[in-house]
Amino acid sequence: MAGKTPEKQHRATLLQYAGLWSYKSFCFVLRLMDIRLVALIGRCVGYLVWAVSSRRRAIVARNFRIIVDPTLRKDKLSSMVRRNMVRTSMNLACSLRTGLMSKKEMERSIRMEGADHFEACGQNGHCVISCIPHAGNWEILARIRPYFTKVEHFGSMYRRMSNPLLEDLVYKSRTAYGCEMFSKEDGLRNVLKLARTGGLLGVLSDQFTQEGLFLPYFGKVTGVTPLPALLYKRCKGKGHLFSVFTRNTKLGCWDAVLGREIQLPEKCDTMAELTMQVNLALEKCQNEDIIDGFWMHHRWKCTNKFAPVQDDEVNEVARANTRLPFRIIATTPAAFEEAILTIPALRVLSDCRFDAQLTVVCPAEQKNFWKKEPYITHVVTSDEKCSAFEQLDSDEIYKDGPFDVLFMFSEDKSLFRNLLQLSPIYVSALGDNALRKKCGKQIRSRHKKAEMLQSRHRSQHYLHLLEYTHELSTQKGVIATDGNGNPEASGTFIAPFSTLGDADCWPEAKWKELTEKLPAKPTLLALTRDKTEAEAMAARLGINCCCVAPEDVCTVLGPHTELYAVDGLLPQLAAHSNCRSTVLMSSRPVELYGPMGEHDKAVYHHAPCHPCYRNSCDQGKEHCTDAITVDDVLNATAPKFRTTSTQDSSQESAAES
Repeated sequence: MAGKTPEKQHRATLLQYAGLWSYKSFCFVLRLMDIRLVALIGRCVGYLVWAVSSRRRAIVARNFRIIVDPTLRKDKLSSMVRRNMVRTSMNLACSLRTGLMSKKEMERSIRMEGADHFEACGQNGHCVISCIPHAGNWEILARIRPYFTKVEHFGSMYRRMSNPLLEDLVYKSRTAYGCEMFSKEDGLRNVLKLARTGGLLGVLSDQFTQEGLFLPYFGKVTGVTPLPALLYKRCKGKGHLFSVFTRNTKLGCWDAVLGREIQLPEKCDTMAELTMQVNLALEKCQNEDIIDGFWMHHRWKCTNKFAPVQDDEVNEVARANTRLPFRIIATTPAAFEEAILTIPALRVLSDCRFDAQLTVVCPAEQKNFWKKEPYITHVVTSDEKCSAFEQLDSDEIYKDGPFDVLFMFSEDKSLFRNLLQLSPIYVSALGDNALRKKCGKQIRSRHKKAEMLQSRHRSQHYLHLLEYTHELSTQKGVIATDGNGNPEASGTFIAPFSTLGDADCWPEAKWKELTEKLPAKPTLLALTRDKTEAEAMAARLGINCCCVAPEDVCTVLGPHTELYAVDGLLPQLAAHSNCRSTVLMSSRPVELYGPMGEHDKAVYHHAPCHPCYRNSCDQGKEHCTDAITVDDVLNATAPKFRTTSTQDSSQESAAES
């Protein structure tokens, strides 16, 4: 029943032959060395790797914060990292020597625990599915076949090597002792046959897989294989799930712990429930000696999709066992007007997974605004004396565990380098982001379809990054939702002051004419930064004045209010508050920065210099907005470019591409 030796489909290259003979020479030298000497050399190599590889240290530290305690710091964490890297290097070195051991060396170096119960459960047509974590010297489990003479079949899953010559050599050495090897590349037919026939089968069950189920392992969601659960169900009542692992006892000696049968609770029969029980059993095994685990790789990865869409029953099991969140950092653009346009994308990110936690890094002037957004957990600043990294490293934020993804919506290179100290697994940036030119190698994902968004609203650029690059659903990505704004607010407001500068202005005489033609007397609305000028202008117009901070605009405006404003921050905040707006556009193009509310309108004057993106007009005393009349404002219509559903816009973009 053993899997077939992989056939050589292509003629071996000279490099592959060199690899084969190098491996044979290495094995010849290893045969001459005692296992304890190999272990000692492995420990020395481990100290060297620990000393020179800061990247590997960061990975191990990240993993220990997940599996032991998210609040681990400094000396205690560094000590665990060093010990693990030394132990892992020793185990990896000894695993090469394990396949070359004689029977006498095996008896001296390996002690089996619970072998009788392990063997008894694999007889009379029953199958033992051994769930094996990457801990200790797991290569031992392929060598203990001769000790189980009463079992007809003894098999193990493995991953095929890229060098076919080495693959053939290693395959023959592993099967020489009677262990049947099954490669996942050959499919599951032979594995399922063994499960139905009976015997002992080993599966490295803690391996990350993108095609599996996304369930918690040590309390944090990651991709895990459902293969043990699948095999158990195929056994039709004759299957037994065991947690099997090896632990290092002293230099060159290990215990093979075989007798830990996984006791399943009643009515535990779904793939998700069975897989979760396997994870919990492996956690218990690993916790007996956490230093013995192989933590030098990214066990808690995320795909470009973050996590595949799963059935509700899988998500229920995941929610019930999740302890640490999937942590996302998003940096906002420096300009407040641009930062507001990231709201749809931030909402999508906060909803991308049930365990998602969103942290925003922004300039200090934006902090109070983002702190009021309910989907954001933490807000830190990027332009204060205490750096963003230092703020994120504070106890209150640090306790939730390591960060997983960094989204750079900002183009601040120094901020980017500062946040890289957090060692996020995935870094993503907008396609037209200037960071690509300087830091392209460090950005793992970037928007590749920016050229098709030239005529799309700027808020759609951020949504398309998530949709095309990360395959996230952006149907909920609209700038206004029913929950925003003050439902009890009413009245009409004018906002004559722009945060974009003098180029975006409208003569005071026309504001006075507008207030006289409106059915009800309006209120002048301004930000606190313009309080002095706003109160003076309101007195001249004979109307009331209301000055608020950006984070308080939603308390003044709502779905029953109406706003007439020049382009800038206030119209964006009005859209966020579900307020109906009519916006006078000057320096910026309507199709990119126009109001995005369902009932919003835009007014602009065609001019050769439009758009200019200037803060001050350089075309003399008259601005392009001077040509806009009060009747133009009162009779304005909604822009043709507006799409109230991002799904419609994405379909149109796909058609264009």
